[in-house]
Amino acid sequence: MENTTAEEFLDLYARLENEGRAAYFKKSPDNENIIGRLMNLPQLREYKEDINYCRVVRNFLVHTPRVNSSYAISPSPEMVEFLKKLIENIQNPPRAIDYAVKINNMYTVNLKSNIVDVVRYMQTMGFTHVPVIESGKIFGVFSANVLYTYLSQAKEVGNFDTSLELVRDYLPLHKHTNEYFAFVSRDTTLHEVSKLFKIDVRSMKQLSAVFLTENGHSDEHILAMMTPYSILRDAPDLF
Repeated sequence: MENTTAEEFLDLYARLENEGRAAYFKKSPDNENIIGRLMNLPQLREYKEDINYCRVVRNFLVHTPRVNSSYAISPSPEMVEFLKKLIENIQNPPRAIDYAVKINNMYTVNLKSNIVDVVRYMQTMGFTHVPVIESGKIFGVFSANVLYTYLSQAKEVGNFDTSLELVRDYLPLHKHTNEYFAFVSRDTTLHEVSKLFKIDVRSMKQLSAVFLTENGHSDEHILAMMTPYSILRDAPDLF
């Protein structure tokens, strides 16, 4: 039984090396220590100590002489299960859409929505950005940034107890002065989306939301939405 568990552990460890190489280090030499590099990947950082422990056990099994054809130690079932789950994670990394707010659960508005009602609901729920949807596709985003821009540029301030048509010209995504938005496909990984929220060295703008569509195009129907807050609240620690 001990040999069976140890051999299964060693087989899984070898698979982990192969899967890690295929997924992240395709150009690495065959003799390179892939496990050491895997431990330091941001998307696998939370498993670093467990991976290192498995590496220690593997090295002991491989380099320690057997006693009567039996391994000196037997890895625990938990270690075997950990390797299985880690291999699954590498083969099928968490997708952003599995943690994003789906369109059916999103608070969305349209150009006929009343500004005062929208602002009050945002204040009550703690929302900072609300997608403006027309014909199933995103027309723009309503946020405090929109109101600030409108107030600073409008020649005459209108009555806010009216529809979003009042600020129509400031809703399109490219009209937001201090923020921007990104689109990714439904298959984008959670780690890839998390990286988008890092500081953008290209501009002084802040990424406020990521929208998921079938192919990552802005003219497609919105499937889901992620903000920095939704990643910090709902997603695993990837930073």
